[in-house]
Amino acid sequence: MASLFLSYSREDASQVGPLAAALEGEGHKVWWDQHISGGQVFADAIERALESADVVIACWTEKSVRSGWVRDEAAVGRDKNRLVPVSLDGCLPPLGFRQYHTIDLLSWNGQPQSPALVPLKVAIAEKTGGMAQPKAAFPAHGSGSRTRIMSRPWALASTAALLLLAGGAFLYARVSAGSGNVEPRVAIGQFSLASTDLPRETPNMLGQEIVAAFGAENAVTVISPADRKAGAKAPFVMDGSVSRLGPAVRYTVNLKNQRSGVVLWSNAYEHEAADAVAARQAAVGASQVVRCGLWGASSYKKRMSDQALSLYFKWCNEHWSGSTNETAELDAARRVTVAVPDFSFGWSALALAAVPLVASRSAEANQLRTEADAAARKSMQLDSQNPEGYMALAGLLPLDRFVEREALLKKALSVRPTECGCERQAYGDFLASVGRMEEAVEEYERARDMRPLAPFSNLRFAQALYMTGRNDEADRVLSSTFELWPDATSLRLLKIKSALWTHRYDEAITQLSAPDLPLTSIQRQTLAEAFAALKSGNPALRAKSVVDLEGFAGDTRYNDKVVVGVLAALGARESALKAAANLVRTRGLFDAEVLFEPNMALARAEPGYADLLRKLGLIGYWRSTPNPPDICRDAARPRFCSLA
Repeated sequence: MASLFLSYSREDASQVGPLAAALEGEGHKVWWDQHISGGQVFADAIERALESADVVIACWTEKSVRSGWVRDEAAVGRDKNRLVPVSLDGCLPPLGFRQYHTIDLLSWNGQPQSPALVPLKVAIAEKTGGMAQPKAAFPAHGSGSRTRIMSRPWALASTAALLLLAGGAFLYARVSAGSGNVEPRVAIGQFSLASTDLPRETPNMLGQEIVAAFGAENAVTVISPADRKAGAKAPFVMDGSVSRLGPAVRYTVNLKNQRSGVVLWSNAYEHEAADAVAARQAAVGASQVVRCGLWGASSYKKRMSDQALSLYFKWCNEHWSGSTNETAELDAARRVTVAVPDFSFGWSALALAAVPLVASRSAEANQLRTEADAAARKSMQLDSQNPEGYMALAGLLPLDRFVEREALLKKALSVRPTECGCERQAYGDFLASVGRMEEAVEEYERARDMRPLAPFSNLRFAQALYMTGRNDEADRVLSSTFELWPDATSLRLLKIKSALWTHRYDEAITQLSAPDLPLTSIQRQTLAEAFAALKSGNPALRAKSVVDLEGFAGDTRYNDKVVVGVLAALGARESALKAAANLVRTRGLFDAEVLFEPNMALARAEPGYADLLRKLGLIGYWRSTPNPPDICRDAARPRFCSLA
């Protein structure tokens, strides 16, 4: 049983009352100020209840966002990591709380067992570490199936795994194994219009955009809204609502199990009302999560409970939507392995989530590397056709293990023919890092075909095209992606960097003037002056920019591929090489591709260039493979190519 504190505005009591009753029906102890008895000091009673609560549920409405009491109570929950925010009328939370995922209860009908309450019940259970399982929060998967009672040895083993792996995770009862494993087939259902002042066609447009966002889909079968007969037979359906939130529009997308009626995953995407591409952006975000969840779960040969499937979608959401907490994705994956310990993709999720944390060289990196390596190998032991296990092992290898890394990535490509495009992306990144950019272009293009609207797949494809001299094609890809994602920081940074290859320096300077770029004012000013120096050709200005950028190159906070590229373009070959060496040493192999950019051509004649390649292990790798780097295929190839 968990102790819940409901923070709300008195004017919303008629809406909060049914919510309190529903949560009490789940076995929780719910405190709201209706429980203050006569004679109690109001503020003291609230403070005691707030301090002892396991979870603080902030009920945001147009009225409560203006309440100082509610904001103060929510702040206590936030600061103690106990906050679970909900929106009763679809309003935006107040400033200071918008970075936290808010559960949308606008469509809740007041019934205790409504599927709309499932995300809230799951969030409470996650916050309390399984202090109480939501009663009937997830009906049994399929009609007539029964939950198997665990034998004592199994229960003890599960509890041990819980303590060792998951910390605050909680156990779900397992649904008995049998036929009826997850079928990756989803229908696009109805999206309701919750605000009458929005265009009537908006919900239909969202559904159509979701169909388009799945792209050249092989892993998941998507049934369009027009095919209602086939849609009714699909095991899963995506539906939701579109509503106005002041100047913004909220697109709520749900994934439901059509057989049980359970909402497995739900997310809200908020955009400015005037944003012409908002529906498409929401569709791309939702399609990535649903593809991830259904594709992975479909590999499990037993029947997976709705509870466990919901946990896996939670990990997919963290993986694809971007976690606000650096360990949230890892924690979500650990919960999956506890809920379904024989699910290969749960273990590979844990391994993949750990890869960037291992690379960060934190104090826990070695321990985490051991856990991730064991998880990846466990995933492959359970299912040798799971490509994610091979990808995770490749990411965990030391920098100079190129041959092993390539073998693992190629294995990931071969094991499942219905790949999601992620494997192509990963292998393209490897090829770029070892100078085989022409081959990388092909992999990036195939990855983009699988996810045509995703920003990162387009970003990598465009950059590879620039680096192989196909500027016109790259411009078209970047321009069309900008139309869909005009605020994407990564695209804007590529626009700046592309000036090194297109010589459109004025465009880079214009982009650098934007104050919302993730750059300090000094960085923006220094880079803008460097591009101006490149445009003018003035020796004095170029020399000053070199000195300024050399200062950036020696500081890990500021050194990046743009700094390396601009130094090379300014003719500071040795400085560019030092910056590149610092970059690869601190950030890893992924950034080694900077060595093969066109503007580094003159630096390749420097002795330090071949020395750096040798230290990174690249020359030894090239000797062992029949495919040389692109720079060794040119007529004017560098002298060190004879060594490779």
